[in-house]
Amino acid sequence: RQHARVEDRIRQAKATGLARFPAAGFAENQAWLQVVMIANDLITWTKLIAYKDHPSIGRAEIAAFRYMILHTAARITRGARQLRLRVDAGWRWVNEVAHGYTAIRDAFT
Repeated sequence: RQHARVEDRIRQAKATGLARFPAAGFAENQAWLQVVMIANDLITWTKLIAYKDHPSIGRAEIAAFRYMILHTAARITRGARQLRLRVDAGWRWVNEVAHGYTAIRDAFT
C-alpha cells in the first residue's frame, strides 16, 4: 500500500507540472521542479487540514480539486475588523470552499 501512495503522489505531481519542464537550461528546470514540489506540498496540506471531514474532496485528484476549490471565483475582504470570504452563491461547492477557508483559518489562529 505504501508503494501505491508514492505512485499517487507522483501522478499528482505530474498533473501539477512535473511532467513538462519549460526550459532547456538545467537551472531553470531546477527552479521549476522546486516550485512544482512546493505547490504539490501546499495542495496536499490544504487537503489534509481543510478537508479531512470531506473525504470526497480530500481524496480528489488534483484536476478535480483544482476545479472545485482552487478555481473558485472568491474574494477575501476586510471590514469592521473582520475577514470575510465572498464566494459566488451559484458556485456548486460554495459550502465546501467556505468550510475549507474556515478550517484553515482556525488551524493557524
